[in-house]
Amino acid sequence: MAETERYHPERYRISRPFVKQAIALYSNLTGITTISNYDTLDAMHSLLKDYYNYELSLLPFEQRPNNTKNFSNENALALHYSSWSCHGRQIFHFGDEINQQFRHTDIDQIQIGLINFPYNMFYMSFGIQNDLPLDNEQNFVDGAYISVIPNELIQVVLTTNSTAIRKKLSSDWVTIRDKYYFLSLSLKEPSQNILDVLEESLESDLERSKLSLEKAQETINIDGVKIKSRRRENIKVEDAELLEGFPVFRESLRLIINGLCYLSAYPDDIDLRWPDDTPKSMLDKINSATKAKEVQRTTSKLTSMGYTKINYCGKSFEKKSPSTLGVNNELRTHWRRGHWRNQSHGINMSQRKIIWIMPVMVKKEKPNSTEESGHIYLM
Repeated sequence: MAETERYHPERYRISRPFVKQAIALYSNLTGITTISNYDTLDAMHSLLKDYYNYELSLLPFEQRPNNTKNFSNENALALHYSSWSCHGRQIFHFGDEINQQFRHTDIDQIQIGLINFPYNMFYMSFGIQNDLPLDNEQNFVDGAYISVIPNELIQVVLTTNSTAIRKKLSSDWVTIRDKYYFLSLSLKEPSQNILDVLEESLESDLERSKLSLEKAQETINIDGVKIKSRRRENIKVEDAELLEGFPVFRESLRLIINGLCYLSAYPDDIDLRWPDDTPKSMLDKINSATKAKEVQRTTSKLTSMGYTKINYCGKSFEKKSPSTLGVNNELRTHWRRGHWRNQSHGINMSQRKIIWIMPVMVKKEKPNSTEESGHIYLM
């Protein structure tokens, strides 16, 4: 897999024939906000419907999807991708070593109001998490789009990558569902713990679905002809998927929240650079350019080829081998979980900041040990 294809936004860009129109549409109708208005939703639906129907017309009848779930799925992804494209195309990359530490760092006591966001829309990449499948179809969580309305809510869209070998036909986006999981978290109560907000979000979504189910009609009238509506059936399927995917979302949130805390606490530990597989000749052009227009022209060409500067996070992070963490070989190794400490600082200790008490791989603790759990990560 090329480095640029590690990230969902880049996979999406090269696999959808409508991305340029979708981005232009979103930019013209939504502008700088991160929440789509009705006009944007309606126009995006119409744009995708034309492309979708055309691709279907090229497929044998037996290969066509038997419901519209793929199309609904595509509408949502197109909106989030377009929003990401219109808000700076920011990607934050977290490597395997730091992800392992995140998976062993608790987020239970983190207050939602302590989290800062680098942008109002961005993508976080964690690589394929082989123990976090969605829908048991070889689709594994690999990152998330994060969009923010300050003091209101965070929208989280978990993306997946598949380990299955695909032919990469032009119609793949029509016939193969690009699995994702969506949930929004409220920012209205800054003192609430993350996991309490998460549980309330699930309950709220299920309650909205219940109300929609009660209002959904069993038949609809089209030109005087009554046709059975699939709305009630679709709501039940959506609820089942919401519940089935929630444990995976909850564990994925550990990566997301720890990543956001890391960005908040250690903003200098980020290296913005082109991916390693970026054509060297074009990077040389940028570095040797004497005029701003030359840089802009080459950068635009790289962007059109699918290359985007990446925020590589954790440049000062040192991998600690389990063999160096134990002190007594006869004792069993285990993880001592990490957490985030809300620490006072500044004049009269009136300000607050979070610091990372890192998890460590240690030998079995002595019964009378009183050591602080983990290592404090400082820059």
